[in-house]
Amino acid sequence: MLRRGAITGIAIVMMIATPGGRVAAQRVVSSVDLSGTGIWYADTIRSAGSALSPSVRFEWPRATIGASATISRMGPGATSVQAMLAPSAFTPAFGPVAFEAAGTFGGSTHRDGTRTGEAIAIARAHITRVGGGAWGGGGLGRTSDGAIGRTVRVAEAGAWIQRATTNALVTVSPVVVDDTIGYTDYQTALRYVGGGFELGAGAGARSGSVGVAVGGTSRAWASVSVAKWVTRSAAIVASGGSYPVDLTQGFPGGRFVSLAVRFSARPDQSLRRASNVSAGDGEADERSPHGIGSFEVRAGRDRQRTLRVLAPAARTVDLNGDFTQWQPRRLTRGPDGWWTITLPLKAGTHQMNVRVDGGGWLAPPGLTTVVDEFGGVVGILVIE
Repeated sequence: MLRRGAITGIAIVMMIATPGGRVAAQRVVSSVDLSGTGIWYADTIRSAGSALSPSVRFEWPRATIGASATISRMGPGATSVQAMLAPSAFTPAFGPVAFEAAGTFGGSTHRDGTRTGEAIAIARAHITRVGGGAWGGGGLGRTSDGAIGRTVRVAEAGAWIQRATTNALVTVSPVVVDDTIGYTDYQTALRYVGGGFELGAGAGARSGSVGVAVGGTSRAWASVSVAKWVTRSAAIVASGGSYPVDLTQGFPGGRFVSLAVRFSARPDQSLRRASNVSAGDGEADERSPHGIGSFEVRAGRDRQRTLRVLAPAARTVDLNGDFTQWQPRRLTRGPDGWWTITLPLKAGTHQMNVRVDGGGWLAPPGLTTVVDEFGGVVGILVIE
């Protein structure tokens, strides 16, 4: 069953990543990594090989589905397959609070006949503010190391902050396996995007059970990765570090180094950045994406801001952002070709996008653009 589940997961990933497939998602991010890897399992057993890793993520206003897989060959005839599916759905926001139901389903199969699998359901509550947020939750599920099934209970809490092109987060995750193994993982991660580079770093530590039976006794780990985009859809990725024992499925801990070529279809990367025209021109620059000519913000009373998009040829204009909980809001057309909406906006740094006639989401002209945590391009709006 686990072998079939892993192979089915691979098929799902490849099918939904195929250009011919049609899924009505707001944003789709897909990539394929071709890598050469060296691994030191349990810090003693050395292996080297290659891997093919496709992944895809669909994002709607209040739901996401992520799928990934890795087909690796470590040594002569040592082929393994891993696959993972991670759906998630959010409730409408109640002020700064929203709730999430999520799941993790996956498995692996190896040439020596060993198999693993897991199915875990998780519920979370999120609090989001300008430039940061926090969450907490817990879940229940089953995992298997191929021989024994185990009940797993998890809890988690975390917080994140964002400053322009840099994201940082910290998490605390207590885990109990069959009421016999209990431990807590403390982790932190940092990500920077800019100048054609993506830099990532992470570190963690574990208290409680360590799991000598599955190899490795280290209670701390760390990793770093650097991606350099050489074209709009291809990058060179170098990474290395260590990772902990997986006590739920029986994977040993170890160290690794990897060099990969990544091919990615990133949303809105094919759209050339819109150029500005002055607010009084009355015409959109037809060379800009979807005929958007300009974007501006006008201050009002009681933190009200009027956001304006110049798009005379448009039939509809929408925007979304962290100040709308990423829910699309329709703008109103004026006789001069400007589309407007008035919203309460606090002082600070916001992320936002606009779209015309139901097309792709893109950053408004004149705003600094960054790649967000989902691989999409967003505009940075600063309200003083």
